[in-house]
Amino acid sequence: MGQLLLALCTICALLSAVNSLSCNSCSGKTSCSSTTSQTCSSSQACLTISTASSFQQYGFTPNGFTKKCGPLLQNCNQLLSAKFTDKLRVEARIDCCETNKCNKGSYNVAGNSSNFNGKKCPSCASTGNCGTGMVQCVGTQDQCITMTGRGLQGAAVTLKGCATKNICDHYSLTTVWPFWKNLQVTCVSPKVNPLSCNTCSGTTSCSSTTSQTCSSSQACLTISRTSTGLQQFG
Repeated sequence: MGQLLLALCTICALLSAVNSLSCNSCSGKTSCSSTTSQTCSSSQACLTISTASSFQQYGFTPNGFTKKCGPLLQNCNQLLSAKFTDKLRVEARIDCCETNKCNKGSYNVAGNSSNFNGKKCPSCASTGNCGTGMVQCVGTQDQCITMTGRGLQGAAVTLKGCATKNICDHYSLTTVWPFWKNLQVTCVSPKVNPLSCNTCSGTTSCSSTTSQTCSSSQACLTISRTSTGLQQFG
């Protein structure tokens, strides 16, 4: 009986070894000088992580490139983007695959659009108190993010700004930037500021102009009337 159990255990171990996923493992700035093999646990996938940052604080670095075993995230193969101030911005891409040593990709951070999208969020990057400043969102950033935790040097850090929705996932953040400790993340939709238009009236011009706040379905109009008809310009 003992020999039978030993044989079954040996078979199970062999099957486990056969079924274990093997991934490339390395790290660097935008490439790897050497790569080793890493055996993953049953719930993991092969990851290729590329990061970029416009600043070097709290643990962020200008460029980062990692291949390893990791969780099969819901935000695989997507760009993660956040903008905390006009000068402080981070981006990352996580590529995931599930076959042996499939993570052969190269450094890839395509970059979010730099075009303002009309949304604004509270802005902060501080180890102290935050001010009341706002930052304009760009590209597909449609969330206001607040991150609190301890950075690489151990200091308590607060970051606020614009973000893509996928960067609001705690597991994605700590997989991409594992230096964070006690990280807390919250995201809310930005408040849309109501449209404000000039308002006045006259014969061929306005002697004075005031400001009018529009409802959500309205636009700013300029209307000129003549004796022969009505001309409208939007």
